Parts: sequence; structure tokens; C-alpha cells
Amino acid sequence: DLEIVKSFDGVEADLWEHFDNFEKEAAKRGMHIDLAASGITGSIEKIHTPGMVGICNHKVDTPNHVMIDIDFWNSASESAREMIIFHELGHCYLHRGHNDTAHSDGTCSSIMRSGMGGCVDFYTNSNRGGLLNELFVEAQN
Repeated sequence: DLEIVKSFDGVEADLWEHFDNFEKEAAKRGMHIDLAASGITGSIEKIHTPGMVGICNHKVDTPNHVMIDIDFWNSASESAREMIIFHELGHCYLHRGHNDTAHSDGTCSSIMRSGMGGCVDFYTNSNRGGLLNELFVEAQN
């Protein structure tokens, strides 16, 4: 029972499932997103900036291009992959900036955290819904 994942032009096939899930999670929250129509592209390649695992590039030839570092990709869990892709799509599609707000326990309240702000990443099945609510709801405000 193989689920057919939507394809996205200009996006590396390994990223399609996460692009598709981004649209589905937005739809669950009443937000219609069409990444293919938006022209956002994506690739998995070497990012040469130390510590950087994802980038939303704004270049003339690729106005919104999500790049995920190949070394990160090859070692990351599916959950970590999703979080980074959703974070970069938060920049590229939702035009969200960074948000380093932390919960009282020190965990990040947003997947739009900068990674420099001192909050601790904690992206699990138990808090994924809340983090995705924050991602899409804040984008609509």
C-alpha cells in the first residue's frame, strides 16, 4: 500500500514527501499552500558554512531555494529532516523570521528558532502538533 507522493518541479525527489507534508499540515490548520505553484525549489548538497544544516536561498536565478546539507541529511532522523525542511519552508514560503522564544523548561517554542538563541530543540511526536500550530498560525497573523 504505497502512498503516491506528489512531485515538485525543481525539488530533489528525497524532499518531496516533506514538501507534501508541509502542505498537508498547513491544510489541517485551514491554510492552503501550493509549493509547486510558488516555484520554490530544493536540493540536498554540501553547505560549506560550519554548523549550518539548511538554508533558504534568495538568489536571482532561484528566488526561493531550500538547501539541506548532505552530511546532515545522511545522518538525521526523519523527524529532524522534517523539522529542518519545515523551518526552511517557514522562511521561503511563510516569510517567517527566527523566533528564539523558549518554554519555561528551556525548549524552543518555535521550529523557527535560529539555533543561536539558547533554547533547546525538542521536536517529537508529543510536541510536533504544537510546534506546527505555532509555525502556521503565526504565519497567518
